[in-house]
Amino acid sequence: MKVVFQGGGAIGIAGAALFGRRHETVVVSRSVSSTPAEVPPRDAAYPRQVRSFGRGPVCRVPVVDWAAVSSESWDLLVLTTRPGDLDEGVAASIVATCPGIIAITSQVDGDRDIAVSLFPESEILVFSPALLSERTAGRSVSYWRPPGMPVFMASGPRETVRGLRRMLGGLIVGVPAILVSAPPAVFIPYVAQLSVREGNWADLRTHLRRPTQAAAEAVHAVTGVRMPLSARGAGLVLDALERFVPIDVGEYAGRHFARHEGQTLDMLDGWIRREAERVPATGRSQIPTPAVAQSSALRELAQILRLRVTRQPIP
Repeated sequence: MKVVFQGGGAIGIAGAALFGRRHETVVVSRSVSSTPAEVPPRDAAYPRQVRSFGRGPVCRVPVVDWAAVSSESWDLLVLTTRPGDLDEGVAASIVATCPGIIAITSQVDGDRDIAVSLFPESEILVFSPALLSERTAGRSVSYWRPPGMPVFMASGPRETVRGLRRMLGGLIVGVPAILVSAPPAVFIPYVAQLSVREGNWADLRTHLRRPTQAAAEAVHAVTGVRMPLSARGAGLVLDALERFVPIDVGEYAGRHFARHEGQTLDMLDGWIRREAERVPATGRSQIPTPAVAQSSALRELAQILRLRVTRQPIP
């Protein structure tokens, strides 16, 4: 297959490195090195895979500009920028490229609908990354993929996902939409709490009660199921991550998610809206239902993070 990864960030570069082992793959970025006008601008990124027993070799991923890909046809474009954050020039370049399938990596409520409206001629899927990746310096990227896992979990029209799976093999796995939307509902409240605690992993470990309550509410908003979650269970999961993931999870999480606090807040707000939609309308004289009362932890966490994102003083 011919695959374009839009955006020269950690996900785009790591994904291109893994896809590029079997397919023609490039990263397209607006910030490529200047070259003579007759030669399309080209650059490179150098991702390295982190393994349980040391680091893998550095590989080279081509990084080009939109002009370099506009003259060819591409089977798949992976959009690593939220569709609503694309400027008009990039969106127009994507339309001109006419990829048959566009996969967005954002799992924020409403982002898929935005992509559908922007690119009506392409089939829109959602790719949920199943790897950890971080840009360390320049275009140097470190990434880790759990053994045996795909690069992305793919959700969308069944036949489209099946056809893509046949061409990409184990790089993706098709899953129902709920298996893409539910996992963030479990862990993003902890990400939000980590941001509130200034990215301090040790501080997060001592403040698990509120994000655990918020996670239970977010899961209910997404699935309609009230899943019992406990702060103790969350602590055991964090212990397992520290033990088995071959990177410093605390340092990685603090750095990585600090760069995406606005997206974290948008995800919290999306679940709050979903939860409100699940509560039946009540008359003025009626007592609020338990679902309304139980939404307090998610709302409180969103409000505190909002103060941080907007740089207002947190009381």
